[in-house]
Amino acid sequence: MTPRVRWLAVALFLAGAAPARAQDWLLVSGIADGEGWATDSASRLLSRNEGQFATLGRYQLFVGAAVRPTLQLLFMGEVEGGDATDEENQLEVTYDQLMLRFIPSRLAVIDVGKFPSPVGAFANRRLSTTNPLIGTPDGYALTYPWGVKVSGTTSHFDYRAALVSLPVTHEGYVPDPSPALRPALGGGYTPVPELRLGASLTWGPYLNSDLGTAIPAGADWKSYTQTLAAFDSRFSVGYFEFRGELGYSWFEVPNQTATVDGVTYYAEVKQTWTPRFFTAVRGERNDYPFIRPVSGSVWIARPVDVYNAEVGVGFRLGVGTLMKASYRGAWYDVDPSLQAALPDGYALALQLSWDMDIKSWFERKQ
Repeated sequence: MTPRVRWLAVALFLAGAAPARAQDWLLVSGIADGEGWATDSASRLLSRNEGQFATLGRYQLFVGAAVRPTLQLLFMGEVEGGDATDEENQLEVTYDQLMLRFIPSRLAVIDVGKFPSPVGAFANRRLSTTNPLIGTPDGYALTYPWGVKVSGTTSHFDYRAALVSLPVTHEGYVPDPSPALRPALGGGYTPVPELRLGASLTWGPYLNSDLGTAIPAGADWKSYTQTLAAFDSRFSVGYFEFRGELGYSWFEVPNQTATVDGVTYYAEVKQTWTPRFFTAVRGERNDYPFIRPVSGSVWIARPVDVYNAEVGVGFRLGVGTLMKASYRGAWYDVDPSLQAALPDGYALALQLSWDMDIKSWFERKQ
């Protein structure tokens, strides 16, 4: 494998695509997912299609081009549809990543463009082929900000420092954020291949520029900030893997003197029993602040405490083909007056994923 292709394969792997096998400057791969869901009808977290059986189809395309041996262009796009989506059976076409990567050395990799948030550790496992379960932690916010990032690795340490356009906030809990520049830092220590400890931090504005009179007179929406500190760990012994994350957040709220704080954490274990068969369990708590303007400059700001757990099995049907099934339950620990509005729930899901090397199809035809 030439140096150019080797660096491009590493770049696509870091961007979330499967390591590619092509031997030249262009790599193209994709992941096709089909899902079936049976859920309750009322859960805020797990319900899909009002409790009726729901389906979802998703296709993610990854493209990498080595413009020069140390300069790469990376793209990830997605097409998703079905009555199990949040878009009410609409077909949604998006692009999540578009970035230029410059790699002068392993100590300084520079990304410019749109990429996953560098805060937390779940981004590299968000795809169906790398997530051992079907759901994702409720405390993990899937965001793709614009920005610039510098990262690097040594034999035992890694780091990342970025300026990004969006905060890491939970959709539905706080107003949709407007773009605003904010820093994000992270790093990790890997004393042995089986163990890694990491931490990340970000701070800056998190509100919306269109809140109008909800922002007190004379104040600016950017003056109210969110600070998020996250910690992550990974440990493995043989075919057993453990992963966990813990995050603390502090929110400044208009017309309130004290911050509104939140905490979220999960623990996940995976056991591979045979080369084709594995099981996994993830348990989580997300005590996240619900922050919204009610009327004029009056705001509601209080935590909503939800617990959930998912257990699943996976079986590799063949090269690049993975089938998973899981059951997930969720329950809220809130004031009795809110229990009717936040009922417990469940979700049973089946997922079939196909990881494909698209470029190899055309090479075989030639």
